[in-house]
Amino acid sequence: MTPTRRILIVDDEEHVRFILADVLSRLGPDVEVVEADSGEAAMAMVRETPFDLVLTDLRMPGMTGQELTQAIVETCPGATVIWMTAYGDAAIQAEAARLAVYRCLDKPLDVSDIRQIVRQALEREPNIRHGGKR
Repeated sequence: MTPTRRILIVDDEEHVRFILADVLSRLGPDVEVVEADSGEAAMAMVRETPFDLVLTDLRMPGMTGQELTQAIVETCPGATVIWMTAYGDAAIQAEAARLAVYRCLDKPLDVSDIRQIVRQALEREPNIRHGGKR
C-alpha cells in the first residue's frame, strides 16, 4: 500500500486555499490535503505531523512564507516547499534558491500547472518522513 502523501496549503486568502485544496485532493486517494490560514497555524501543524509538500503564499500577516519556509527547513527537513506569490522578483528567486524551495509560482495561479508541478514534486526522491533523503 502506498503511504499517504500529506500536502499543506498555507494562504491567508480562503478562496485560494479552497481552490487549491479542491484541485490537489483529486490527485488520488493516497493524497491528504490540509489547509492553514497563517504561517503560525501551519507551523503548529508541521510540528505535530510532518508534511511531504507545503505550498505557501509569501505575503501573509504575521509569519511570512519565507519565515515559514525557514522554520520548516529546521523542523521538517524532508518537506518540499513551493512558494506562491504575486510579487516575485530577483530577490525572491535568490531567497528561494538559498532555502532550496522546489518552485516559486507566480499568482494568479494556473490550476492545471499547479496539479502537474505538485505531482512532480511528490514523485521526487522520497523525503525523510518516508525513509529517504532530500
